[in-house]
Amino acid sequence: MPVSADNLTAKGLRSRAKIVDAAARLVLANGAHGATMEAIQQEAGVSASQLYHYFDNKRDLLAAVIQASTEVVLANKWLRDMRSLADLRAWRDAVVDAARETGCRTGCPLASFVEDIPDTDPDLLDLAAAGLRRLTSVVTDALTTMRAAGELRADADVHRLALVIVTAYEGGMLVSRAQRDPAPLEAALDAAVAGVLAHAPSEEPRAAPSG
Repeated sequence: MPVSADNLTAKGLRSRAKIVDAAARLVLANGAHGATMEAIQQEAGVSASQLYHYFDNKRDLLAAVIQASTEVVLANKWLRDMRSLADLRAWRDAVVDAARETGCRTGCPLASFVEDIPDTDPDLLDLAAAGLRRLTSVVTDALTTMRAAGELRADADVHRLALVIVTAYEGGMLVSRAQRDPAPLEAALDAAVAGVLAHAPSEEPRAAPSG
């Protein structure tokens, strides 16, 4: 039976994280089915006994990858620091630039996991879905801050707008990755940002000059 992460030493936590990182890279590159335990072992540079010391089987490892990947996505500085419409545009630019720099060979792991995990494993799907809900919550909080600052109208449905942004991000990533072209991601995010901007307060009409 594998050792619980809660009972690991600092060295053990580093070794476990090394395996999880290797698995995440292979899952993003080859899909969950293409990332075998043998391939993960080689990618991580560990022995089979080390691998199974931390993870009972591939499913347990995938669960750890989903949880770790969720934290990586939420730790993105552009997302974490999003407080204004200017920050939203900066996040959009950073996402598109990153996709362009990598040739669209990587993407958000959360949507990739949902695509790869079969319906017969609802617990893993729930983990990925929980990650997407957390991402949506972070964007909702950012938009709520913008609304409180007067950058969005008081009647703006920030949760719905956050759903649009996250869906554009995840869907655009998948299409761009399939086509190896950042244009779909850029178009999807531009449409989502435009939808948010449509909820910005309109300027008050100027009074007509007297006389």
